[in-house]
Amino acid sequence: MSCRVVVVDDAADLREMLTMVLDLRGGGDFEVVGEAGDGREAVQVVEQTQPDLVLMDIAMPVMDGLEAVPLVRRVSPDSTVVMLSGFPARTAEAGALEAGAHAYLEKGGRLAATLVPSLTDILAGQS
Repeated sequence: MSCRVVVVDDAADLREMLTMVLDLRGGGDFEVVGEAGDGREAVQVVEQTQPDLVLMDIAMPVMDGLEAVPLVRRVSPDSTVVMLSGFPARTAEAGALEAGAHAYLEKGGRLAATLVPSLTDILAGQS
């Protein structure tokens, strides 16, 4: 059974790249069931789709990821929330975890190569 994923980022090209990486490198283990461009939209999409995993950016317009995490957790308590950000982990990870995220991953040059193994490890730790 594949992991149902919602991808949340204000950059449409990054949402597309994350979806392609999950499709191509995920070996059929990940299925993107929804996308959102800001935190408010994320809450609605997550409530509708009840995904296993939410990949969410921190810095977004309308409502940022840190504001959205508790609301996402409330509408879909069984979803694992992983924050993605260009901010270094040392500056943003604690705030993401404090807001209710299960894990934090840095966006970076190696994200395409490390995303699927990182998510697999995170999900294994959640079960």
